[in-house]
Amino acid sequence: MKTRRTIVVAALVGAVLAVLISCSDAMTADPCRDIPAGGCPLSNGVACQDPTCVAVYACRANRVWELDHTCPPHEAGAPTEAGAEGGDAANDGPVEGSRPFDASIDAPPGASGGPGCEDLQTPDCTLGFALACPMGCCGCEDLFVCQNGGWNYYATCQQ
Repeated sequence: MKTRRTIVVAALVGAVLAVLISCSDAMTADPCRDIPAGGCPLSNGVACQDPTCVAVYACRANRVWELDHTCPPHEAGAPTEAGAEGGDAANDGPVEGSRPFDASIDAPPGASGGPGCEDLQTPDCTLGFALACPMGCCGCEDLFVCQNGGWNYYATCQQ
């Protein structure tokens, strides 16, 4: 009888230890907060397309933003007149090395994501992505903006 009691106690102690060990592995780290001014989080190579991005930061395991790379300068303003220098505007092509100008869209802050906002799952998209889409909705249905570290519904994209 004493042997049976020892086996039962050993089994219970083993079960309790297994539960305690497995619970400690379930903890997850909080995402980074408060990205530096002018910074954007890594986002699959498209962070620098956001005209407000000066630099791209990576959220490290210790919940600290680390500079990944700086973005090239964004051009802004109205394009100059093609024929202003006396050339034929119809024959003037794009200037070599020039970049397209930013669209004149007034998007709210967080339209292309922000700190604390994880990647959306298709068919959900950022408002910035849908606004930059050359035609239609690019497969997007619901559009979201990043505010206060989370995604907020903005609109439904209708083709």
